[in-house]
Amino acid sequence: MSQWWRMAAFTLVVALPTLVFSQEQKQEPERSGMRVVRDVVTTGVVNREPIDGATVFPPSVGALYYFTEVEGANAPTQIIHIWYYNQRKTAEIPLSVGATHWRTWSRKRILQNWIGPWEVEAVGPDGNVLSSQTLDVH
Repeated sequence: MSQWWRMAAFTLVVALPTLVFSQEQKQEPERSGMRVVRDVVTTGVVNREPIDGATVFPPSVGALYYFTEVEGANAPTQIIHIWYYNQRKTAEIPLSVGATHWRTWSRKRILQNWIGPWEVEAVGPDGNVLSSQTLDVH
């Protein structure tokens, strides 16, 4: 009987905390499964939809929008649109994601003398790039 008590005590002191810790690890939120299912550079957004899409724009465009459709967000979170002109960051725009399926967009003013290559990225809450588009103004 003494041997049985030793085994029971060992289980309670050593094995049970390990088992509880393992279960706690599994209950932590999993890494976000958020992904971009559609992204478009456009000259406007109407009724939450891009009105067009292109990769080349005239210097007179005035402004561009980066439309991003996201799926798989586990909870309200945000993404960031980062705009680059000639490989230099010109804007960083945080955008709310409020549901599992969400459409959002950012607007970037384009001056007529900002001719050349552009890039825009959608970055997730973990800092990973979810999507990107390259474009040219000329």
